[in-house]
Amino acid sequence: MSMNKGKHLDHRQRGFTLIELLIALSVSAVIAVIAYQAVSSVVTLQTRTEAHADDMDQLQRAMWWMEQDFIQLAPRTVQDGLGGTLPAFQYREDLGVEFSRLAEFVTPYGRGGVIRVAYQWQDDILYRLVWPVLDRAPDTQPTRLPILQGVEEFELRLMNIQNVYVESWPGEQQLLTALPKLTEVRLKLKGLGEITRLFMGVDTEGFASQSGASTESAVTETAADAASETTP
Repeated sequence: MSMNKGKHLDHRQRGFTLIELLIALSVSAVIAVIAYQAVSSVVTLQTRTEAHADDMDQLQRAMWWMEQDFIQLAPRTVQDGLGGTLPAFQYREDLGVEFSRLAEFVTPYGRGGVIRVAYQWQDDILYRLVWPVLDRAPDTQPTRLPILQGVEEFELRLMNIQNVYVESWPGEQQLLTALPKLTEVRLKLKGLGEITRLFMGVDTEGFASQSGASTESAVTETAADAASETTP
């Protein structure tokens, strides 16, 4: 009786076998891998979502700047600091776009009137440039602000007075005060694809020809009217 009782106690106190331990470890490892993959996927998704949101915020700010600039074009030529005259609006794909625009509110560059801005694309970054004065001295330098990163392409198409799109401005037969009637901006962004925006311009060529005013008179009156209306 005592021997049978001892065998029964030994049988009850016996632990897991090696196979059972291996199975338990394997199941635990599988569960750990699945849990890690799930957590990693959530973290990766959150990181991508935040990065995408940052990219969209950056794009919206850049588009806001462009809208403010391109819809307020002014037919004001400027001196380049070397004795030459720059058109009111000029664009070449390799050099970017530069133009005069109305400034309705107080800015670091004046209390109102007209300012000179530009957009240049370099090393996948789109820069916005602002000059402190309109007519430059030889040492005048613009403020250069990066507004958009990951830019793979930056192109403009411009509608002239004949309602024809051109890819450079001004043309050979255009006045230096000529402005596009419509500006089409095309951006190709890394991770976001291609984006196209249209901005309404003005028809200064038609205005000058219909009024019979000279180019210089049209520029002077437009700039004076803008300054009087926007200066507090």
